[in-house]
Amino acid sequence: MLWTYLAVIAALLGTAVVAWQALETHRTTSLSQQTLESSNSLAIDSARTRLDQDAPRVEVYVEQVSVLSVGSGNMDGPRAGSGAPWNLSGDADRTLQVQAQVRVVNLMADRTIHLKVKGLHDTAMRTDTEVLLVPAAKLAYFLTATFTLGQWAENWESRRAGDPAPNVVAGYVRAGDDRDEGVQDTWPLHLAAWPIEPAGEPDGTWRLTAGMTGSDWFEIAIRPLRERSYWISQRQNIELPVPMHYKPQ
Repeated sequence: MLWTYLAVIAALLGTAVVAWQALETHRTTSLSQQTLESSNSLAIDSARTRLDQDAPRVEVYVEQVSVLSVGSGNMDGPRAGSGAPWNLSGDADRTLQVQAQVRVVNLMADRTIHLKVKGLHDTAMRTDTEVLLVPAAKLAYFLTATFTLGQWAENWESRRAGDPAPNVVAGYVRAGDDRDEGVQDTWPLHLAAWPIEPAGEPDGTWRLTAGMTGSDWFEIAIRPLRERSYWISQRQNIELPVPMHYKPQ
């Protein structure tokens, strides 16, 4: 009987030792993995910092937002800026344009930058262009929203209800490094507006929104936020991985 007890105790001790060794092995493996991930993250952070220091410097901002003329539909109706109201029963299909002028500036005096725009046009009405932005150059682009008066009325009604405008336009400005390894900066642009409002007349007419000299009738970031990506090789489309910092459990 004694030998049986001793055998059982020895077996339990052996099991405990094996379990402890397994836990230690797992802990050591996890620690090694965490150390490797931390080292990789530090290397990626170092590479991103180096690319940041040598990145091209570009400024993108919205200079102004304005209403352009009404077109199509009932051409006998009033034009934008005349102050006369529209009746949507006959003018709903007339188009009205709202345009944001975007300025792009190369802040560097010694480097040319590859510039691409999407959803915008330049002063020559060329859309979605790619150009080389020479040192210290400034270019103007336009983000134009063309909707019918009926659609603009939907925007006003959504604004009054506190809902997002259903009719918006979007585009972006993208500046790329002139080197294969480098950064790519993107400025997304979203333009929403409600340039007309009810005229307050019993016949249900609409007019240009009052106070259009301010910014209460549109939404667009005057200084759009930059989104930066990092590249090992832009030519081969190899992006630098995002660092995965170790977070204690």
